[in-house]
Amino acid sequence: MKNRYMQSTREKILDVVFKLIYIYGYNGTSMSMILKECNIPKGSLYHHFKSKKEMVLAVIKERLAPNMDQFYELDIEDDKDGIETIIEAILKVAQKENLLVYGCPLNRLNQEMSPLDKDFEQEINTIYNNIKTKLTNVLKHASLKKDIDIDSLSSYIITTVWGALSLSPSHSSKEQYLNSVEHLINYLNSLKN
Repeated sequence: MKNRYMQSTREKILDVVFKLIYIYGYNGTSMSMILKECNIPKGSLYHHFKSKKEMVLAVIKERLAPNMDQFYELDIEDDKDGIETIIEAILKVAQKENLLVYGCPLNRLNQEMSPLDKDFEQEINTIYNNIKTKLTNVLKHASLKKDIDIDSLSSYIITTVWGALSLSPSHSSKEQYLNSVEHLINYLNSLKN
């Protein structure tokens, strides 16, 4: 019974930290905010994690990585061209309000922490490379014109979507996002063989 309680407390901490870091950033999230939101004593928090950094690295591995897999729904389907799969994934982002309001959580953390800390950079790069690999695999199953650099195209797709999600909250909306990615979608369609 004790292990179940400890596990559920740890999971609660990770969920809270993910939410706070996503909204306020690493530096904007204090330990007191985490404790208040978790409604647990400081000792319970430090029983599971030695530091804020350790918590956030766990969040990257256990919350952010799986969320990014859902964010980029890029499963290869035999009856669908890879370009169509990618366009559908890009358009699905417009249905995810948190992404439109707060931007891509991976990109936000990357902007804030990668230049400052090699551990964060390494974990974030692992997720980025996973997304890029998934995109590259889908593009390999697309009917593309000759001589398309699939690796470069994968990077371009990611950075364009991240850019479209990186506007300030006052400029972020479903319409704004769709207007921004419309050119990307047109470009992807133009690459079809």
